[in-house]
Amino acid sequence: MINMNADLKEERPPHPRANANFFEILTFGWTLKLFQTGKKRDLEINDLYSTLKEHSSSLLGNELEKKWRIELAKAKESSRHPSLLRALLKMFGAKLMLCGFLLLIIETVLCRIMICCVSNWPSI
Repeated sequence: MINMNADLKEERPPHPRANANFFEILTFGWTLKLFQTGKKRDLEINDLYSTLKEHSSSLLGNELEKKWRIELAKAKESSRHPSLLRALLKMFGAKLMLCGFLLLIIETVLCRIMICCVSNWPSI
C-alpha cells in the first residue's frame, strides 16, 4: 500500500533550472549533473530535484480555476457550453504558440544548413 501522507515529504535537492543562466536553459545544460549521476549508478528518488515553484500543482490549479470561472461566466453570457479547452488555451496558449514558432524557425534553419552541407559534400 502506498502512503500518500503529505507530512512525510522527502527533502530533495533544489531544482538547478531555477538558478540556471539563459545558455544553460537553452541547451538543457542544467541536466548534465543528473545525467552524470545516472551514468555512474541507477537514479534514486533522492537524486531527483524538487519541483519548480511555477510548476507546482497548487499554483497551476489556482490559475486554471480562475480561467475556468471566467470561461463559465462568458459561456453563460453568450448561452453556450463552457469549454475546458478554451480555458486551457488561455492559460497555456501563448507559451505553446511561442515554443512552436521558435521550433519552426530552428527546424527551418537547421534544415537549410543540412541541405547546404550535404549538397557541398564531396562524392566518393
